Amino acid sequence: MSSTEDVIKRILALKPTLTREAVERLIQEEKAKAAGLLTDEAAAHLVASNLGMDGAGERIEAKLKIGALTSGLNDVSLTGRVLHVFLPPRTFQRADGRQGKVLRMLIGDATGIVAVVFWDDKADHIVASKVSRGKIIRVLHGYSRERQGTGEVEVNVGNRGTVYMEPLDAVDAEFPQMDSFFKTPAQISATGAVNVEGVIMGRSPPTTFKRKDGTDGKVARLNLEEGGRQITAVLWDDKVDEAAKWGDGTRVRIIGANSKVRQGGGFEVHLNRSSEVEVLEEGVLPREPLSQWTKIGELRDGMRSVSVAGRVLSVNEPREFTKKDGTKGRVASVVLEDETGIVRLSLWDDDVNALGDMPVGTVVAVENGYTRAGFGNTIDLNVGRLGTMKVNPDGVTVEKIDAAERVTQIKNLQEGQKNVTVEGQLLDDPVSREVNTMRGPTNVVSFRVDDGSGEARISLWREHGKAVEGLTAGARIRLENCNIREPFDGLMQVTSTQFTRITVLKK
Repeated sequence: MSSTEDVIKRILALKPTLTREAVERLIQEEKAKAAGLLTDEAAAHLVASNLGMDGAGERIEAKLKIGALTSGLNDVSLTGRVLHVFLPPRTFQRADGRQGKVLRMLIGDATGIVAVVFWDDKADHIVASKVSRGKIIRVLHGYSRERQGTGEVEVNVGNRGTVYMEPLDAVDAEFPQMDSFFKTPAQISATGAVNVEGVIMGRSPPTTFKRKDGTDGKVARLNLEEGGRQITAVLWDDKVDEAAKWGDGTRVRIIGANSKVRQGGGFEVHLNRSSEVEVLEEGVLPREPLSQWTKIGELRDGMRSVSVAGRVLSVNEPREFTKKDGTKGRVASVVLEDETGIVRLSLWDDDVNALGDMPVGTVVAVENGYTRAGFGNTIDLNVGRLGTMKVNPDGVTVEKIDAAERVTQIKNLQEGQKNVTVEGQLLDDPVSREVNTMRGPTNVVSFRVDDGSGEARISLWREHGKAVEGLTAGARIRLENCNIREPFDGLMQVTSTQFTRITVLKK
């Protein structure tokens, strides 16, 4: 009796509703799908696995959830939906001269996403089975380890492992649908591996650079928009050339990217060598586009065609400079604020003339402007050639800022917060000292405050220290638009920024 016959009998014993003719037809269908790469016996085992059986005719289960995976497990069995197969497999030379083969796949369940790595004949099995995105796959007897350089856990399937395609006992409805495994720019709120979907709505031109080893590199940035937000996708080297084919209005899915904190705050997604981009549609708009007016707290470096409205917080005097062509230019800056944050608006040449109409509290609206990184991890807003600026425009309202309503209790302060307002009573007299910085020597004034919920250490830099000259312990002050640094001696540190405003409430 052949091994194939044994498998058929076990199938019929466990699945009495099937006929022999039906099982043999399924075997031939599997052979046809594999384009002749499977023997009768191998195809019979594949049919058995699809019917939820293992090689001994026993029912197979894989109860481990992806979210429970840890590194170092020696017998991993799990089931998930295929998100992406990184084809073709990669071949490599082993130390003993033998050729190896490796193929990666992303699968997910309701608890998370994991990369599954198939080696040698298991990689061939995946290719022959023509598994596609959205299908359910089951892996038995793999092992988990940490992927070098990323800290992420992945599951490896080698000689001992087994792969089952679309096991019939796996209920499709129990696994999230494909869309749920991809985040919109609005949903990205942490660092780490991420899959993102959005519409390309602008880009920066590619730039070249020299690596430390002397080779040339390329980098470009795309603005992805969806869910009412934008995020920057950073592409490197070969991905830069690939992106040249995608025009604005292209909806894409990026698989296997990494979310990182960007300079100036917020997040951006970086594509690496193993990242893949799937083009879904062309010539479309985001389903949930950016609102007409973007809140100041949502501004990020590199945004284009952005419209922002805010109230004037302060105005800096204009200055003259010489352009490359030898002509004279003028530049000034206005600090705008809304209930979500602050931004510096740079005015150039003729726009500087509008300063006389911008007392503190004035509503200023910029349409179709652009942003770029400013000094000290800040964001600068610019009108640009395509933008317009209006002072107290009709139909545009900006909430008046009541500093007392924006006060954060000291007990609720967290490291990394920006544009925070605190109030408190001085616990000691302010002390001034000179420190050396990258910009040279400067003064910093330090003291402690208490607001009844806790204590914090205050550091006022440069001219801000003058606001507390003459104050002593017992005075009460309000500090607006400060940053929160890591604790020192058990106390959160509140530091001034160039936008900080200090009010003495009680001397």
